[in-house]
Amino acid sequence: MTKTALVTGANKGIGYEISKRLLEEGFRVLVGARDQERGEIAVSSLRAFGDAHLVSLDVADLNSIDCAVTTIKNNYPELSLLVNNAGIPGDMHQAGWEFSVEDLQATHQVNFIGPFALSKGLLPLLTANKGTIQNISIPIEPLPYFNAFAYATSKAPLNVMTKSWGMSFEKENIPVEIFAVMPGAVSTDLNGRMTGDFVKTSAQAAELIVNFVLDDENHNGQVINYDGTLAVY
Repeated sequence: MTKTALVTGANKGIGYEISKRLLEEGFRVLVGARDQERGEIAVSSLRAFGDAHLVSLDVADLNSIDCAVTTIKNNYPELSLLVNNAGIPGDMHQAGWEFSVEDLQATHQVNFIGPFALSKGLLPLLTANKGTIQNISIPIEPLPYFNAFAYATSKAPLNVMTKSWGMSFEKENIPVEIFAVMPGAVSTDLNGRMTGDFVKTSAQAAELIVNFVLDDENHNGQVINYDGTLAVY
């Protein structure tokens, strides 16, 4: 049976490249995209690599998430992989106290509440299919060269969710694996196409991310650095 994956934010950047790699590995890929036109363009391009389908999905909108969950349950009940990739950074240079509550709420909605609601909604399918939830995350420890307040505070609960759900899955004998991968610095629209010797392309990041899905190791509850070491918080 063909494995089916849903990748959020898949019409461009890392999400697009993750979708491409999964297609090359024989997955059917549901391309989650909030913009219908951009999603259709992405799917048309991705079909050169395999069986790609568009799922309208805006992780900032709980109604959109509910509709996507219903669509997948009705049409793709074999879903076995969810990649929570979609994200927004907020202003990565603004001091923490300068953010408005509304700006923080918007960032947390996309980076945590949305992935939480989507994962919760699809958990029955993933349980039935002994599936995997993979979260794309970032380091949350403030550093002199990376002190992105809204971004880090919105990814922190995603990391907690990864560890907490993983622990509960094991305790309750739920046959689902959940883990997070932090690919490091990647040149994307999100950071203004940053450059540097330490910066990966979206394709390089996707290769790293998908390799953790395919390595047949148990990563349940882990938050994994790009070099394979585990983050400790």
